[in-house]
Amino acid sequence: MRVDRIAVTAVLAAAVTAGAAGVVHAAPAPAAAVSVQGNEQGIAFTTTPAADGRLVTTVAAGSFAVTGGAVALSDAAGTVVAVVPLTVQTGGGAVDLRPVVGDAGRTLTLAPVSATGEVQPVQDETTARKQYNAGVGAIIGAGIGAVLGFFLGGVGALVTVPIGAGIGALIGFSTP
Repeated sequence: MRVDRIAVTAVLAAAVTAGAAGVVHAAPAPAAAVSVQGNEQGIAFTTTPAADGRLVTTVAAGSFAVTGGAVALSDAAGTVVAVVPLTVQTGGGAVDLRPVVGDAGRTLTLAPVSATGEVQPVQDETTARKQYNAGVGAIIGAGIGAVLGFFLGGVGALVTVPIGAGIGALIGFSTP
């Protein structure tokens, strides 16, 4: 009779794990475009990222000018207050930027042209979601393994918790 209870408990645990793994769906919130506003030595500016990776900066009183390997920001009197290089060094290499000045020098658009060295890739949101689901599945599976181990005399949890966590992580990772 004890074998029947263990079999029923194991089937219930598997059903709960499968049901919970089917319910757990994590999707990151869509990224919102964030504008940055500031003031550089009396010149107000607004910088906004574009959907295609460009960066658009607009100034109210001042002007941009491309000078050699940089872009200079000048105030109304023509005094240069800031210089932006057209090659940016990152942790993995360098990124070249293409400047486009418009609106009589009040708008600067910077677009990445090329990268040298190894630029860190952005993690795919599908991979991030699968990793989150695997973590949740591992926690649920470890909990079910602990319950099963308790019914096997307590010491059985040393075996059932890692097995349950592994099975839960596998189910969670394979869930879309």
